[in-house]
Amino acid sequence: MSTRSRIAIENQDGTVTSIYCHFDGYLSGVGKLLKEYYTTQPKVQALIELGAISSLDMTPTSTAAYARDRGEDFNQSTDKDIETFFNENYQKYSYLFTKDNHWLVSTGGSPTDLQLALNGEEEI
Repeated sequence: MSTRSRIAIENQDGTVTSIYCHFDGYLSGVGKLLKEYYTTQPKVQALIELGAISSLDMTPTSTAAYARDRGEDFNQSTDKDIETFFNENYQKYSYLFTKDNHWLVSTGGSPTDLQLALNGEEEI
């Protein structure tokens, strides 16, 4: 069974570009990897440029990407702003890397800081 998620980056113009991730979308899976290994705009951008992924790993080169590794559809989405991304996302977990270089996470409610969620200091 899979826990689906979307991983996104806030662009300089305020739009949000996101990709689908099929497996391990929960905090201790995708959430932990994003917080530990995807800490800068260039790293997150390289991940987003893969398009939809099956599973996330420590680097984009070791991440299982549908288009690059399987020849399947690229599948990348762009929303007009952060609010639209979080309100119209239908995956279990939504992760967003902001322009000011920090991660937010949501499971359908208001987004919270990913580090606080990982520490159990805030519920999502």
